Amino acid sequence: MKVSAIIYTSNTGFTRRYAQMLGEALHLPLYRLEEAGRKVSKGAPVLYLGWLCAGGLKGFKKARRRWCVRAVCAVGMTPKDQFDSAKLAIKLGLDETLLFYLRGGYAPAQLTGFYKLVMAPLSRAVARAPAATDAERAMRDAFAHGGDWVSTGSLQPVVDWLAQ
Repeated sequence: MKVSAIIYTSNTGFTRRYAQMLGEALHLPLYRLEEAGRKVSKGAPVLYLGWLCAGGLKGFKKARRRWCVRAVCAVGMTPKDQFDSAKLAIKLGLDETLLFYLRGGYAPAQLTGFYKLVMAPLSRAVARAPAATDAERAMRDAFAHGGDWVSTGSLQPVVDWLAQ
């Protein structure tokens, strides 16, 4: 096995759901980043799942300092064909570490604190913006009402890599 555990951080639940699906499918232990320090040995090979925020991956720096992150799953709301994985890999300094992108969702009702304050005006602006394509309409609707694109099919490349 390439990893001994799955470690994740999630804000509104989309990343947690992907982590749970992977844990169940691969029979791997699963830990929230906040609890993993007490449960997973320092330097252990792990798969890290985090949510994208302002061009960064939440919790990744902490995970990288403590464990041997073999692969990263970045969860965001951008359609996969529009996401620039190479740019994120460079920003995170992944070099040899694999990066998978998973489209999660947006749950405005579950946002709290700082994220609620930051996202509220952006959500209103995007929700009112004209949309010429189906993808733009879907994104506009997601900002207005929320959206959920979590699917087991999205995990197939991760499962295939772990099964090698």
